[in-house]
Amino acid sequence: MTLDLDPIRARCPIQQVIGERYPLRRQGARYIGVDHDSLVVTPKTEYYFWNSRGEQGDVFDFAGRHLLGYGERWNARDAGMFLEAVKLLADRAGILIDKDSDFRRSGLWAERELVARLHECLMQTPGALVYATQTRGWPAATLRAEQVGFMPADKRVLLKDLHLSEKWRKVVEKFPAGMLVYVHRESGRLTYLSGRSIEGKRHYNPPAEVIGERQPYFNHVFHEDAPHIVIVEGQADAITFGGWGIPAVALGGMRASEDLLRRLKGQRRAFVLLDNTPEASEIGRQMARALGPRAFLPTLPEGIKDANEWLLAGGTREDAEALLNRSQNWLLAEVERAGRLEGLAREDALRECFASAGDLDPYAVAQFRSAVQELGVPPRLITALMKSTPAAATHESALEFDLVNDDVPVLSAAQGFSEEVGIVTVTLRERTRDNRLVLQPYLVSSARELVRLNGAQVVEVGGREIALRSIPDGGDFLMRWRYSDIQRYLAGEIASPGEVYLTLRRLLATYLEFRSEVESHVLALWTIGTYFYALFPAYPYLALNGPKNSGKSTVLRVLQPLAFNMVSTADPTGASLFRLIHMTSCTVGIDEAERYHSPRDPAMAQIRQLLNSGYKAGMPALRLIGDEHRPQTFDVYSPKILAAIAGLEDVLASRCIALPMRRTMQKLPVFPANFDGAALRHQLYTLALTAFQEVRHNYTARPELHPLNNRSAELWSPLMALAAFFEEEGGIVGLRAAVADAAQWDVELGDGRALNDREEAVLQALERMTEGGSAAASCWLTAAALREQVNRILDGGDERTNAAQWIGHVLKRLGLMDRNRRQHTAEGKIYAIDRTQVLDMMQRYDVQPLARS
Repeated sequence: MTLDLDPIRARCPIQQVIGERYPLRRQGARYIGVDHDSLVVTPKTEYYFWNSRGEQGDVFDFAGRHLLGYGERWNARDAGMFLEAVKLLADRAGILIDKDSDFRRSGLWAERELVARLHECLMQTPGALVYATQTRGWPAATLRAEQVGFMPADKRVLLKDLHLSEKWRKVVEKFPAGMLVYVHRESGRLTYLSGRSIEGKRHYNPPAEVIGERQPYFNHVFHEDAPHIVIVEGQADAITFGGWGIPAVALGGMRASEDLLRRLKGQRRAFVLLDNTPEASEIGRQMARALGPRAFLPTLPEGIKDANEWLLAGGTREDAEALLNRSQNWLLAEVERAGRLEGLAREDALRECFASAGDLDPYAVAQFRSAVQELGVPPRLITALMKSTPAAATHESALEFDLVNDDVPVLSAAQGFSEEVGIVTVTLRERTRDNRLVLQPYLVSSARELVRLNGAQVVEVGGREIALRSIPDGGDFLMRWRYSDIQRYLAGEIASPGEVYLTLRRLLATYLEFRSEVESHVLALWTIGTYFYALFPAYPYLALNGPKNSGKSTVLRVLQPLAFNMVSTADPTGASLFRLIHMTSCTVGIDEAERYHSPRDPAMAQIRQLLNSGYKAGMPALRLIGDEHRPQTFDVYSPKILAAIAGLEDVLASRCIALPMRRTMQKLPVFPANFDGAALRHQLYTLALTAFQEVRHNYTARPELHPLNNRSAELWSPLMALAAFFEEEGGIVGLRAAVADAAQWDVELGDGRALNDREEAVLQALERMTEGGSAAASCWLTAAALREQVNRILDGGDERTNAAQWIGHVLKRLGLMDRNRRQHTAEGKIYAIDRTQVLDMMQRYDVQPLARS
């Protein structure tokens, strides 16, 4: 059996594992040893470097060297040693390893082994090593940190016993021999290989049809939150900057893709340092224009072509840092260039400068104004031109000239899914410069991005624009996903569907008692589905029906920390619920819900409207807002769970999946008041953002999963899509069949072929009252006595069970009474009941007798 190392690594973040042994302090997106400042940990690449000890590697390497005590004897290629490290970290993560598992067949192992073998080829090939260390001037530590490799002529040894995917095997087979191999990595995983011949100037990129388009090369120092990055042409220059400890990216040429430019715009400063040639300088200038005011243009020393040549000429880290420090902002360089022009060319160049000045910070604005004024532009004209920049335009004028395309999806910020991307909004704490705390909303996306929301409704997620239906507030209500857990998700952590499902179901079973296994499956799927519900055009309500002390309120308490943005209330107002659902897509738990179908209570009219329309997307509520009575629509579509003793009226009940509740005979533990569910919520968020496309496919493209029609299909199809996902991806055997049976039973109940709670109580009462009677004779019972017994079972009953004609209707429907089996007496109506028929009906409808005290 193949052992997948990714879940182990995801649950053992390298900064946490190392920090438990050697204290670390955060420095940007890296961690530095408190007592050992040469110990550097980069969560983005999931690698650590201990320069003073000549160590590097991932979390498995650290565990082998320092937690198992192998030290310098550690050999990641030794199967026994490596398996020890895997088991140690698996135990730490709570992951059981099958004794027949073979970690050497995992994708992660094969990739790291390939990289290690390529690097070993470099270190053991004299000609290649001389080229790397002397011709290129890279120290061995730099080669080791960048994992530079060499492609041998005989690839059989390289690939022997290596269980690579077909894609990577083809890449290696097509890769020319005799080349340096540059290793491209993202989040600790191998993503691309490129090469450079050690004889002659020849570069190589694998065929696009095998591995995709050419990718940029980020050196080992780079991370997304680095304060700056240097943009260079070739991988050799990026490796050179890596040796100097400076983040850099190599384009592999002189062109940057739109995706890369968007990514680089997130850096505080981007230094464009292409080769020192006229052609490259012009391309670098255009690239800086695309990057905007955060771009800087450093200049290499006279006669030096690129960074690697500078290294060979004696350039040092201090020289490189000084060069970057002296760099000129791109826009100020453009002002100087405009000053060297004349006439209309000068005016046009200055107009372009002003057009690019809108995003400057106040200090840069002051520099820009000063530079332009030195060219003789009057201050009044400068002020007028600054006001005309795109950033100074009003919101209305921006709308006039920038209409949103129809292909931009409009999503709820709290939970939204398009064909390609999923998003949720969370609130995180930020610390201001004066050490005050503020609450700020952020989007977390399926592209593993964290996007700060600053009031814009059109944002870029996963490389494309999306529009938010409303601008979320940074309230503490949305603080449901811890920042430390979000960081683990952003670093690539995955959620095991089977583990998530079983963990939730075990938790429910600990504090709740169900009549059957099927009901526990339905509640678990419904709870998980609250994190996916925006995928579906409708999502069922959950109705908890049962007498007092049957556990309805306990269900609400247990789900409160688990369901998506859940809020529980026994006395909501229409106005508050409209706004809360619209802004947060919250799951709503309502206790004593039978109150909302009373037509005699006008205060409940808004709640009734919300409940009747809020189970389906695209049915907003319309309200008149403010003194001007301006109409505004509220999206009230969200999951809702309703607890009621007497049941719900028919219209609302038709939107629900019913879970009948019974008083428990077991001694269940009390649900802890301090349970926050953060760990399980993290897994649910992660699962929703990584698996929504599979669940959508089950819902939209697999008709065999959805045999029901009409309203039943609306209610049960989401749960059927989820059940198929957890059975097929999580190994929950029999889940589809269990949910299908529950759906069929629900349909039969709606069609009158099954029993509701009141009808079941009648059969239970009749079984108790006819006990001891002769099987051959009928037992005569008064309607009043039967009603009294039914109400005792239902803990008081309701106005329907107390109605005079109700008992007769139920007995007739169950086939237990006809005209010849009833009489009118002074005590009221009496009915002749055949115990044999009662027991037969209970068996047919699977109604259990009451427990004997």
